[in-house]
Amino acid sequence: MPLDNQSADDATPSTLLVEPDILVRMVIASYPRDCGYRVLGGVTAADVTAVLGSGQKIDVVFSEIRLRGRVDGFGLARWVREHHPGVDVILTSAAARAADKASDLCDDGPLEKPYQPKEVVRRINLLRERRRTAPNA
Repeated sequence: MPLDNQSADDATPSTLLVEPDILVRMVIASYPRDCGYRVLGGVTAADVTAVLGSGQKIDVVFSEIRLRGRVDGFGLARWVREHHPGVDVILTSAAARAADKASDLCDDGPLEKPYQPKEVVRRINLLRERRRTAPNA
């Protein structure tokens, strides 16, 4: 599951990237990694629940809406919000119509494919900054 060999520490921001297509996952993982993030990868919602259940520090779950398995990205986002409210979620999709459904599950709506590297990192950094400066942080 890990996409990197970095050791985990609480100071390194972590992103869990959930993308069924391994080639897309590898390319996308390079964007935040090049900006100093620790990046782990998964294919299904079950991968996310396993990582979060293991106690690993994850700041952002970056997930495709269309996932393999019984739970799609929308269901995953709801689960993360319910069980791990300290973890932010970015949903992604090639389908623009997903924006309406995703608007209440992630800030700023879904990130559409094809991804622009700067936009991926900008969205992750924006969520981290909002969390850091929130009144109850």
